[in-house]
Amino acid sequence: MQYRIRNGDQLIATVSNKQYQVTGLTPNTAYDFSVSSFDSFHESPRASLTVKTRGIQVKVPVSLTAGATLSLVYLEYALGLVPIGTEPGGMFGGGNRQVLPAKVISSANGMSVVEITNSFNQMPDGLTMEQIADGSYAVYSGYMALFFKN
Repeated sequence: MQYRIRNGDQLIATVSNKQYQVTGLTPNTAYDFSVSSFDSFHESPRASLTVKTRGIQVKVPVSLTAGATLSLVYLEYALGLVPIGTEPGGMFGGGNRQVLPAKVISSANGMSVVEITNSFNQMPDGLTMEQIADGSYAVYSGYMALFFKN
């Protein structure tokens, strides 16, 4: 017995065991998955499930109100200019500036978890911001940065 797994009408896998991990999903996006059994001749009716992925989350070392909405700023540098986070004073500006909508998911013991509420996927999930000299918070990943000013 085999199982056919689909995203909408697109066949994404045929497996012989009862486990499959979907990869390459976009944050904050709805997917319509279905599974059917297949015995080389006949396919069963599909069992369907709609799921929505959560957005990328970052930790901010400050107490924020759970449920509050806020904005994060994303910037990036062309590779090779200067390592991000080490640029000279007044130089920071970066390219591809985006203001990202976000929501405070939880807050405890001086640490808040903030989730980006659109399909932004340029930064890794689960990073922790640090307070920088101007009092705002930032996290860096390669040539990319996220900022939050309380």
